[in-house]
Amino acid sequence: MKENGPKDRILATASRLFYEQGYTQTGINQILEEAKVAKASLYQHYGSKDELGVAYLQYERERWFKLFQAYLDQKTTPLDKIVACFEYLEESQPQRNFKGCRFINLLTELSDSSPKMREQIVEHKSKLRAYFAQLTQHYKPIASQSLADSIYLLFEGAIIESKIYQHVWPIVIAKNAAKKMLE
Repeated sequence: MKENGPKDRILATASRLFYEQGYTQTGINQILEEAKVAKASLYQHYGSKDELGVAYLQYERERWFKLFQAYLDQKTTPLDKIVACFEYLEESQPQRNFKGCRFINLLTELSDSSPKMREQIVEHKSKLRAYFAQLTQHYKPIASQSLADSIYLLFEGAIIESKIYQHVWPIVIAKNAAKKMLE
């Protein structure tokens, strides 16, 4: 994202701070100060912190899938792509200091008063779940959704456990379990 205009600077700053500090721990004034924009710019471009949160989730979903897909595009077979999903985590989680998934992190902070952000999180996870379903169709077409969901849950669990333990071993275990399911 180019960060030239106030709207882009607000989103880039919010994206960094929401991930580093958490959504509820990040105040609007901190975002505005670090983005070097006036409060009016926030309300002009986003309307509220919740709307900024929605924009953050949309932006991060698009960015995450681009990076994820670029990594997987280096592989040719569905099996190699599924294994590469976990290898992507093995590389990315340590680079992010095991902060975990932006979407799950934000979900843990949401109250029932943020249905639009919850919808964005569900949309992200549904897209990932559908991707695994697409990859597993080549193995067991009749049971592909069940197989896909099992691999999806291994993937999601690996993210959470690697955050807890600050290590890649849960990702490696999940990758090996996914491989065994596909044998």
